[in-house]
Amino acid sequence: MPKNSLKYKKFINQKIKEIKETVGSQRAISVLSGGVDSSTVTALGHKALGNQLKVFFIDNGIMRENEPQEVANIFKKLGIKIKIVNAQKKIF
Repeated sequence: MPKNSLKYKKFINQKIKEIKETVGSQRAISVLSGGVDSSTVTALGHKALGNQLKVFFIDNGIMRENEPQEVANIFKKLGIKIKIVNAQKKIF
């Protein structure tokens, strides 16, 4: 196994531990945009918290056609349920 793989695994495990300690038995939310940063945070949060994490995707109306549903479907395959919030009218 490459040396860097061990560093990544250690980092991931440490962040999962920190998330669990911070949230405890409470619930947490994640707002997902589909980008790298929010996707990573959502995946780590889900791994740490499971159903304690509620994930939202805000459809602001400036996404590509069907993008909110495509992002939700990708995460659904990973076992992560996403609630799409239609905020187009409020934004425009």
